[in-house]
Formats: sequence, C-alpha cells, structure tokens
Amino acid sequence: MEDGMKIVSDRWMLQSRQIVNWGSYGGYHVFRPSMDDAMPVTLLAGASESGKSTLVDAQISLLYPSGTPYNKASNSGRSERNDYTYLRGMIGISDGENGETPIFLRGRDADGTPQNIWGAIVDTYANRSDGGLLSCAKFLYLTAGDGPDGLRRQYVTWNQTIDPRLMDRHRDTSFTRGLMEQTYPGCTTHVNAQAFHASIWQDMGLSAEACRLLHKIQSADAPSKLDDIFKQGVLDVPESIRLARETVDDYNRFSENFHSMEDKMERVAILQDIQARYGEYAKQASERREYTPIDPDREQGETTLAAWTWSRMASEVRAGLPSAQRKAKESQDAIDRSQQRIDELDTQIEAVKERMNGIDGGSLQQLGKDFERARQDADEARRQRHAIAERFERVEGRLPADEQTWNAKRAALALSLDTYDKRLEDARSEYQRMVVERHARQGERDLLRQDYRRKIEHRTRISDDMDHARTLIARATGLDETELPYVAELMDVDEGDEQWRLAMDVTYAPITQTILVDKRHEQGFAAKVSAIDPTRMTRRAWRFVDTDAQYDSACNEGWMSSKLRYKEDSPFVGWLKEQTASQRFDARCVEAIDDMDRAERQVQVDGQIKSGDRGFHGVKGLRQVIGFVNERYLAELERQLDGAERALEDADRRGRQMANAMTLLQDEHELALTVADLPWGKIDVDGLETKAERIRLQIERIESDPELAQLQDELKQLLRQKDDEGKNRYRAEAELENAQHAVHAEQAWLDMHGDSDFDDAALSDMVSNLLADTYETCFDTSRPQERPQRIAGGFDREGTAPFDVRVLRRIGNTVRARLQQIDERAVQLRADTERAMGDYLKHHSTEGDTVMASVEDYPYFLDELKNLNMLVTRAATDEEYANSVEKLYMSFQQLNRAFNTDEENVREQLDRINGMLKGQQFGPRGGRLSLHVDFHPIDRQFKSSLGRIMSKLDDWTRNARSNPMETRKAFAGCETFIGRLQAELGQIRDTNGIKEYGARNLDPRVRSSFYAIVHHNDLPDERISSTGGKSGGALQELTSFVYGAALIYLLGGDLTSKPPTPHCSWTKPHQSRRTLHETRPDRAAAPRLPDHRIRAGKQNRRNPQHRRQSVRGIQGSRNRQLVPAGARPRAGNASRNTRRHRRADATRDGGIIWQRPETPQAKRTSAGNSTNTSTPTSPGTCTTPTNPGHCAKPSDCPNKPN
Repeated sequence: MEDGMKIVSDRWMLQSRQIVNWGSYGGYHVFRPSMDDAMPVTLLAGASESGKSTLVDAQISLLYPSGTPYNKASNSGRSERNDYTYLRGMIGISDGENGETPIFLRGRDADGTPQNIWGAIVDTYANRSDGGLLSCAKFLYLTAGDGPDGLRRQYVTWNQTIDPRLMDRHRDTSFTRGLMEQTYPGCTTHVNAQAFHASIWQDMGLSAEACRLLHKIQSADAPSKLDDIFKQGVLDVPESIRLARETVDDYNRFSENFHSMEDKMERVAILQDIQARYGEYAKQASERREYTPIDPDREQGETTLAAWTWSRMASEVRAGLPSAQRKAKESQDAIDRSQQRIDELDTQIEAVKERMNGIDGGSLQQLGKDFERARQDADEARRQRHAIAERFERVEGRLPADEQTWNAKRAALALSLDTYDKRLEDARSEYQRMVVERHARQGERDLLRQDYRRKIEHRTRISDDMDHARTLIARATGLDETELPYVAELMDVDEGDEQWRLAMDVTYAPITQTILVDKRHEQGFAAKVSAIDPTRMTRRAWRFVDTDAQYDSACNEGWMSSKLRYKEDSPFVGWLKEQTASQRFDARCVEAIDDMDRAERQVQVDGQIKSGDRGFHGVKGLRQVIGFVNERYLAELERQLDGAERALEDADRRGRQMANAMTLLQDEHELALTVADLPWGKIDVDGLETKAERIRLQIERIESDPELAQLQDELKQLLRQKDDEGKNRYRAEAELENAQHAVHAEQAWLDMHGDSDFDDAALSDMVSNLLADTYETCFDTSRPQERPQRIAGGFDREGTAPFDVRVLRRIGNTVRARLQQIDERAVQLRADTERAMGDYLKHHSTEGDTVMASVEDYPYFLDELKNLNMLVTRAATDEEYANSVEKLYMSFQQLNRAFNTDEENVREQLDRINGMLKGQQFGPRGGRLSLHVDFHPIDRQFKSSLGRIMSKLDDWTRNARSNPMETRKAFAGCETFIGRLQAELGQIRDTNGIKEYGARNLDPRVRSSFYAIVHHNDLPDERISSTGGKSGGALQELTSFVYGAALIYLLGGDLTSKPPTPHCSWTKPHQSRRTLHETRPDRAAAPRLPDHRIRAGKQNRRNPQHRRQSVRGIQGSRNRQLVPAGARPRAGNASRNTRRHRRADATRDGGIIWQRPETPQAKRTSAGNSTNTSTPTSPGTCTTPTNPGHCAKPSDCPNKPN
C-alpha cells in the first residue's frame, strides 16, 4: 500500500456473522472477521463449493435491497438461489422421469417425512467510536411440506448480541414478532424488509444505492463502461421524471375531477329540467284541484256551477228591475205627449183641407188619391210580372208582350190542369223505376269492384261466398286459409287452350268447389266445423286427402285433362291430377257431341256435355271459378267493372233527366194556377204607368194656382209633422211594450231565481276569473241596460233555449274545455317529466328498482338536486379549472427549469467526485484523473411543444384568467404536451441495472455520455470512455479509482492525502441546492478497494436506539458539521445527494454556520465503553481527547483546515 493511502474504516465494523441452516452451512456457524485497526480486512479464500459465495450471499440477503440478485459466482449466472433454496440447502438438480428435481439437504427426515425448518442470518456490528453494538437478524421459518410461498421471515434489530440458537427451542412453532420480542427482550422487530433496511441503513450510514453499487463490486457484476458505472451506480433518477409524473398525475386527476364535476353539472341540468317540468306538472295538477269544485261532470261541481251562475245573473236582474220600471213610466209619458201633439196637428190639417176644398172643389184631393193608387198598381204589376217571368220562361218561353198572346197562353195552361195529375203520376212511376234500376246497377258495380279487389288481393277466382265459407272453417279449425284450398284454385286451362275454359268449368263443376284438407287434420275437424252457425255460410264440401300417398298423374291425350296446368307447389297436386284424369271427371274434347257414344264422357267448346245416356247444355248462372289469376283474367274483370261503371252512369243520367221532367211538370202546374186568375191588366206595367202619368199631369195643372200651391205646401208640412209625431208615438209605444215586458219578465225571473246567492270566496281567483270572463262573453255586444232583460228571456226567440240556460251551458262547456285542456297538458307534462326521470335513472342512478320514473318519486330527484347543488356549482367549477390550469402552468415551468438543473446536478456530482480525485496520482506516469460528461440536446419538437403550451398559458394568465370558456380551452390545450409526457414516461423501464431509465427527453442520463481524462504534465491528455482495453493493472487501478470515488461519494465521504487528525475541522457551506460535506478529516483515501470488506460511513449516524448528532472516526475524533443557512435536510432515508442533519445550537459568523453536535453521552445510556465523556456546552466549542477547549469563532480554532 502506498504511503499516505489507508483503507477507510467506519465506526461500524462487522464483529461476527452467525448463520443457521444457510445453504451448505447446516446447523449453527459463526464467522468473525478481522477488527484490527491497522488492517481491518478479511480475505475469504477456499476451494470451489467451499461456501465463500454462500457467506457473501448471506450479507446480500440480510442487508441489501429486496430483489438484489445473489452473487454471480454463486448462481453461475442462473437465478435458482433464493432464501428458500438456501434454507433447504439445495445442492443440485437430478434428472428423472418427471423432469428436473431439486436436491435438498434439509426439510425431510431419513424416511422422507416433511419437517419444519428454521434458519437465521445474524450480523453483529461494533461501533469503534463509542463501543455500541448493533445486531441485525433475519429469521426464516418453513412449515413442514410448504413451498417457497410458505416461507415466513422475521426481522430483528438489537443493541446487544443476538444469539440465534435461542430460537431452536421454538422450532416446532411458527416464528412471530411477539415470539422474537419475548426471546430477545428490548429488541426491535420490523414489519417487513423495507422497514428493517431503512432502520439499519440509517444507523450504519448506508443507502440502497450504495448497497447496490457495493453488491455489483462484490458480485463481479460491475460494468466496464463509464456510462454504465455512473448510470447504474451513481446517478439518481432525475427530478424531471418526478415532476413529469406529478404533472401527468395532476392532469389526469384534474381531468377526472372535471369530468366528474361536469358530469355532476350535467346531472344538475337534467335535474333542473326535471324540476321545471315537474313544476309545470304540479301547477297543472294544482289548477285541476282548484277547478274540481266546479267540474260540470260531477254532481257537486254542476251544483256549484249553477249556484254561481244563478247568483251572478240574479244580482244583475235585481239591479236592473228598477231601471225597467222607470223606463216603462217614461215611455207612457212620451206616448201621452205624442198623442196630444197629434190631436193638435189633426185639427190644423182639417182646417187647411177645408180652405183647399173651397178653391178646387175637392178634386185635387181625389186626384192625389187616384195618382197614388195608379202608382201602387204599376208597382204591383211590376212585381207580379217579375215573379212569373222566370217560371214562365222555364215552362212556356218568354213572357207575352200583349194581351192577346197572354190570353192564349192562359187558356193553354188552364187545359193542362186537367191532365196534370195523370202525367205527374206517370212521371213519378218512371222515376221510381229508374231509381230501382240505378240501385241495381250500383250494387252490381260495387260487387264487381269488391270481387275485383278481393281476387287481386287473394289471387283467386273463387266467389265471395266461397271465400267467406273457407274463412269461417279456418277460424273454427285453427288452420291457415292457405291450408284449405279449393280445387278450383289449384288448376287452370293451358294458355294455348283458352277456348276450352268454359268447357273446363262445366267438366269439373262437380269437384270445383270442394275444399281440400290434409288428412293429418282429420281428427276433430268435423267437430270444430260443427261449431259454425250453419245459417252463416253457404253449404260447402271438403275432402280429406293423404298428401303423403303416391298418385297416378298421367293425363289422357285429347281429353280435358290434357289441356290443364296445375299449381305444382301444392301438396294436393298429385291427388288432383289423378282426379282430373279419372273416368268420373275427365271428358273427351270434341267438336260435336256423338249421341251414339254412351261409353265416353264428351264435352264441346260451348260447354254442352254428355255422359252415358245423360246430356247437359246451358251455362247461364255458371260460376267460372277455376283457374289462376293472370293478366288476361284481370283485364276481363276490369272490362266487366268498366261496363258496370258505364251502366251506372247511364242510369244516373236517365234518372236526372226524369227528375228534371218532374220538376218542369210541377213548375208548369204552379204557373197554370198562378195565371188562371191573373188578367192582362194585372201585369200590364206600361199601361198602368201611362195612367199614373196622366193623373200626375192633371194635378200639376191644378197646383199651378198660387194660393192652392201655398196651401198645399202648408198641408205637406203639417202632414210631415204629424208623421214624425206618429213615429215618436210608435217608438214610445214599442219602448213601453218592451219595458213592460222586461218588468214582467224580470220580476217573474226573480220570483223563480231571486233567492240565489253564492260566496265567491269559496273559489280561487283563477276559477272566479274564468267564470267571470266566460259569463261576460255570453252577452256579446249587448248594452248594459239590456242585460237583465236578456237574462230574464226578454230577447229569446221562439223555439230556442232560455238565455239563462244557455249561459249556464256555455259556462259549463268552457269549464269542461278548460279541465280537458288542463288534463291533456298534465298528462303530457307528466309523460315528459317521467321520460326525463327515466333517462336520468338509466344513466345516473344507483338506486336499482327502489326508485321509479314516476312523479310520485319526485322527492328523490329533488334530493338528488339539492345534494348535487351542495357538491358543485358553476362558479366553483370555473375556479377549480382556473386553479388547475395555474398549477399545470407552474408544473410546466418547474419541468422546464428541471431540464437544466438535472444536467447541472450531474455535472455537480462529477465535480465533487473529481474533487475527491484531485491530487491522487493515477497510472504509472502519475497522472491526474478527472471525469466528464456530454449531453445530447432534447428533441426540438418536444422542447417547442413545451414552449408553445407555456406561451399559451402565459397569455391566458395575463388576459383570460377570469374567462371560464378560455380557461377550459387552456386546460384542453395542455392535453397534447401531457400526451408527450405520457409517451416519455411510457418508455421508462428498470433496465440493465438502471432504475427508471429510457425517457430520453426527460432523463439526462439517457442523453449523457461519460468519459475520463488523464492529465499529464509533459504528455497530451488521454481520453478514456471505458475501463476495458487496458492491461490488468491499469484496469484494476482505473476501476478502483472510479468505483472507490463513486462509492465514497454515495456514502457522503471524501478523499484526502492527509492522515487522520484527532481535531475538529471547519468547512464552508457549499453554494448548491443540495448539500454535500466538503471534508471528512477522519477518513483516509482508498482508491483501491479490497474484496468484500469495505466500510465507509456517513455523518449524522445513530445506534439502534438513539440518533447520533456527531460524526466520529475509528481514532475517536469528533467532527463538527457545517451546512448552508436555512437548509432543510430530508428526514428518513435520504437520497445520495442530500444528507440528514439535525441542527443543534447554531450561530452565524461571516457566512459560516456552526452546528454543535450533541455528544453521544447526552443521548446514550446503554453503551459503557465511550471513548470521550466531554460535552460541548456553548457555540463554537471544540473538544478533543488531548486538548479540550473552546473556540469563540472559526478563526480562533487551531484545528481548522488550511
């Protein structure tokens, strides 16, 4: 070993390793390594299969993280070794008929009976600083017959030596934590390996990363490339991966929450819609209840409605009766006044007339009467002439223009009166005959049309009564009509022999109308048919046919059977062919009947048929029902139908003509009666007008006398005044009559209904308003003063219902219509509401069948709405969106910064390792070794994607933070980059010994390339990227340097060429985000690490029961710790870059923080071999074994570093 280079020995050193039933070590064994201060190194040497790797694997099983593979040397590259195989002592594998079978040393007795097995690994460590002990034990227990899954483990730590042999007394009982605590009083048991390791690592200054790296060194599995050395053993998972995971998790959580919130808001919207719909429905139901008291279809409602109506009308009549009485008196007074005035005018008129008679002798007055009469006669003649002119023209032509022609027409019409009755009777008889004929024609047309439609629909030629009878039979028997065909429907004449159709119908008439029934339906058929009322159907024959039998289907050439075609898909076709060709039904087709041939049945084209000594002729009334429905047949039916239509139209035309003739005959009769007593002078308008004109001229000559003209004017004036006064009297008399009628009617009405009284408060305002509005519409435009009289029936026309009854009826109809409207609306609203409820229950309810989509279960939906309203509001959702977007923005910013800081942290770690290597000679030329790293850039698209989303979120923060829609867009816009992060995280794997590796854009380890540079004073620098390719010595030296520096770094140590000094040392705080200790004066550098036994420690250790605040080396020196002000070291199992610190009394001086560690004696009561009993009591205290004292500040300390 070179001068000044020593192996660092931690204060914790392995004192002993005890193993029970571990691999080839059966029973109890103890291993005690060297604890010599000068050479604390133990070399394990031995032949193959001597147990070296087994002993090392015990350390891996006990101290290293779960899942750490065992020593490659022990596994030979395989992985069959584990706690189970070590406990059972697996020594090999035998090949047998059942395949490979492991061979175990333990677990069965000599005769193969399974046995309980237990084992243990116990390490005991001594603290060379204070003499404390730490025992770490792992106990294994396997019940007889159990496999690997049945292996039970117990983990124990104790500040005394654990003797595993004490557990042998309990070998027949499963080991439990309680049993451990009972056997080793005061020990600590741990629930699992993770808790166990966390405890001992913290006590011994270890970490999972350091253990893994140490394991690689020990297991001969250490990588040779610098990249792999640092990525597998030194570098931690970067911060950016954690941030990316947190960001993705946040986004997914936010998205899920928002989806839930949006779902709740959607449910709220649906429930609000249900609430609104139910509100409308409830309103209608409430209205319905309010209208129920006046429902006219209920006895009580009808009574209430009548009471309200009579009461309302009675109040009007009572109020109007005095007015009618006053009107009667006023009218009577007006009559009296008018009569008095008329009497006065009559006196004056008589006086004027006497004076006029004295002038013209009274002729003017007579001429005036004659003139008036002549004018009236002319007007009457004009009316008469006009009345008979139109009728005369219809009967006799134009009205005669002279008296002679008129008299001749009158005479002719008078003669027609004698024959009128006879002619009218004949006309009526003929018209009646035509009506009967038209009815017959219409019946024929209707039957043909119905038959045509039926035959088209059923595709059959059979008659309606045949079809009807089959329908009845089918219903009675339960068979389909297609299963009951007529013989006529199953055959037809060949298209080339159409002329023989009539002969075919005659020939096969005996069987044409027979219904064929499959013999399988024979049982019970007749009984079912008997259930049909025989009067409902024409007599029909049916025949059962065995459709499974074989029939002779040959036809007879020249006979009718040879001219037939059949419905080949019918199950009856075989039987039918045999029957139609049989001697009974078939007939020879001949041009003329041979009377001498009695042996054969013969038929002619015209249908005449002869069989034996009998013959038949005539086809009238024969129903031609045989055949299929084809275009020719349909055309024939259409022709028949057209003919029937034309016959009906002709009958209609002749009927109309006869009706016109009867009308003309009646007009002639009425005209004859009219003109019989009508002389020419009665219609001679011209003659009468000439007479009136002549009289008018005579009056004008007389009136030309001035005095007479004056009297005439005076008379006209008086007559006009009298006429006006007469009109006044007439109006007054009419008003009196009406008033008296109104008084009598109203009084009589009150006598009948005057007691009606109704309290409007019994009805709601809505109902009262409807009744009042309807009541008002009953009076139309009636004047208010007329309403009482209308109510009393004063204006009713004869034959109509009384007005008050009509009012009651109209009000009832209005209420009925309103109730119907409400009911229809309520039904619709209920259906809409329950449909919405159903949709909600289908998509959102978890109540199963306990809640129905019914308005009766509305409280459930209302409770749902109330509960949801308490959970979510639109405003709260908007704020959550905004907060989430802000959180994502912050996460993106942190992630963006982490891309730089992660790379800086890697360089920083290299700087610290290089600081440890500084001053250490490397290689035969005494060069200096330094480690470096290059990083490939992050993908441009990934970086620009992050930049874009950050820009958008920055714009949102500045301009749209309060806009809910823009906030939602901003959140949705994050999805693209989140997808990129998820893709990156999806590439992460624990691979090649590297944890969480593979995310290129997130992980600087993926983008990094490590290399070393050997600096020489007189030669060019040498760049090395791998420990391979060199000589064995160079390889060992480079490996020792790199691994030694990396391991010491992971354990928080340092390298120095100075010997250990038993004095305190001062260090300045490092200006880094993560705190590392600059110096460890109690450590010596060790670039070469011996196999299996290296102990390096951290500051801030604790024994199994008490945390230590001071750091001590094996020489007993004490070290003060300095950390940056305000630093918050992590608690628990810290990462390799952050050390745990418990700050004691601290003071600040010139930017340096003093931390006074608490002495072991202040915390420990159980250790009796402490090397120092002094206790610092004030800031800056410096205490050593040889020179205790106090330092007021760092500059006063004689032991501070140079």
